[in-house]
Amino acid sequence: MVWFHGTTDRSARRIAAEGFMPKKPSRRVWFAAGRGYALGRAKTKARRAHARPVVLVCELDLAALRRKLGTKKIRCRNGILAIDGPVPADVVRGGGEPMDHPATPKELAEWINSVLGLKPHKGVGRRHAGIVRLSKWVTNRTQSEPRRGIRRTELIEMARQWLGEFFDGVEIDPNSLRVYRPVRPADVHVEPEPPEVDPREAEALELIEDQRPKRRVRGLGLLAEMSDPDLFEWCAMYLDDEDVRVRAAALRAMLRCDGIDAELIEPLADSPEKRIRGAAIAALARHAAAAAPKWFERGLKDPSACVRLETAAQLEHLDATDHHRLFDLARYDPNPKVARLGQKLTAGRGYPELSYRRPRG
Repeated sequence: MVWFHGTTDRSARRIAAEGFMPKKPSRRVWFAAGRGYALGRAKTKARRAHARPVVLVCELDLAALRRKLGTKKIRCRNGILAIDGPVPADVVRGGGEPMDHPATPKELAEWINSVLGLKPHKGVGRRHAGIVRLSKWVTNRTQSEPRRGIRRTELIEMARQWLGEFFDGVEIDPNSLRVYRPVRPADVHVEPEPPEVDPREAEALELIEDQRPKRRVRGLGLLAEMSDPDLFEWCAMYLDDEDVRVRAAALRAMLRCDGIDAELIEPLADSPEKRIRGAAIAALARHAAAAAPKWFERGLKDPSACVRLETAAQLEHLDATDHHRLFDLARYDPNPKVARLGQKLTAGRGYPELSYRRPRG
């Protein structure tokens, strides 16, 4: 089955060399059934890393992966797939246009060093005669046979010819491109202990798969309390849950995320169900950065008091000195809980005493 993986051009190079490896602090690799979701995750990662977004098209045999890794290591829901373990690079079938293959001396040097596991200061440089020659070979091959791709194994074989000193004594698996070197006594060292897994994780993952909605809600809440590194992905899995309480819990848990994909959440801000609408607007107000004031205003003007209350609860993340109009919407709200929140957050901040007439806007 075809799945999509959203990443950056830099990470795509590493994937081509090493395969999909869980990136700490996460222990999982994530895929999506829809290209749109994967693209959203790629854009988020690219913004954080100041890189280019890339979507890789992958062919995954889930039955084979379950046999290899174990059933509990593969979780799939709502078109989102979590694999608790490495996935070989040969599952990639396309996509990642910026990274079909490295071509420039800089790209080739980075790729070779990534394959060999060498740090830049110890690996090959872009001005090395072998790298320059390899780059010319890639360019000539691409121009003379534009319809014929360049396999990674071909690049490795050509690199062996011109960069022999870096490949001396190295064996490379042609499928995974994993490197094997003879172990010398001086090379033997004790691996550091892997980080301890939060003992609540097993409980949380069991709860989110429970048949009872209340327990799924509890599981999502527990993942949020843990600040799970994959919290957004777990929450996204439950945005299609049959129970509105679970969907709302997934949106509320996103308040604890480092960031969200706003495009995925925005349609839910129009939901006729007030719990979904309120939780979605609150998440957008919390995470939408420059667009946050728009969502605060929308939430604080909603006809439902529960939507206004969920939105007002996020005002603590907004500077009261710069957004008088929004805080006044809360201060003058007809619902006493919303009004108390607004008054508490503006106390001592230079706001005038309340009058009986609500400010315009």
